[in-house]
Amino acid sequence: MLNRRSLFASAAALLTLLGAQAQAEGVLRVAISTGDPPFNVLNADGTFGGFDVDYALLLCERMQKTCEFTDIEWDGIIPGLLANRYDVIIASMGITEERKQQITFSNPYYQTPSTVIALADAGLTADAAGLAGRTIGVQRATGHECYIQREWGEADMRSYPTTDEAYLDLLAGRIDAVLVDSIPGQDWLASDPAHAVFAPVGGDIYDTECFGEGTGVGLRQGETELLDALNAAIQLTREDGSYVALSERYFGRDIYGQ
Repeated sequence: MLNRRSLFASAAALLTLLGAQAQAEGVLRVAISTGDPPFNVLNADGTFGGFDVDYALLLCERMQKTCEFTDIEWDGIIPGLLANRYDVIIASMGITEERKQQITFSNPYYQTPSTVIALADAGLTADAAGLAGRTIGVQRATGHECYIQREWGEADMRSYPTTDEAYLDLLAGRIDAVLVDSIPGQDWLASDPAHAVFAPVGGDIYDTECFGEGTGVGLRQGETELLDALNAAIQLTREDGSYVALSERYFGRDIYGQ
């Protein structure tokens, strides 16, 4: 037993050393979670794309590093960071108090409210009474789960590994609605004429407790040098215009302070 523990301790120490060497050699290991267009996408040719991926490349360029991407399912992305499988999470992660108990965040790099999407003629309202007994799809391990449990306790919440899977069940009529971030929700509505029968229900939903105070880069606690470099790079993308250019290419507007 002692030898096994020693081996585990040695392996953990080696992983930490290799992670530090990767950063020192100019590589930033970035975790994303595809299946969340237009932010994190796995392209048909096996490459990664989306706003988060392209923004990560902007940050790496300004930090004089090379991005090395790893695609992780959402509910395992923080454990993977804590296990030193990568250096940062750049995957539209909301800065919440619950997550700040485990990891540190950079300054926000965009903000978005949430929205309910359902059949336009379903007669739903985005409140506890209007959603009672209805099945609502959400991505697993997100602030949307928190919000439904707190505000719409009589709704039937169904969690999915990705929002893409929730949308498929919405299209098939297996769920009544989805609760998603408004920007990717708008993108999904506009992505296919078949989606025209769906629409946002009510207005945008803002909630700092569940959705956070914006979207930030996640990193391990105590890595102050990396945190300072990320914040400086985020600021540079605002000052040199590259952030606005990227945001307008994806969304037709600047989403930084939305």
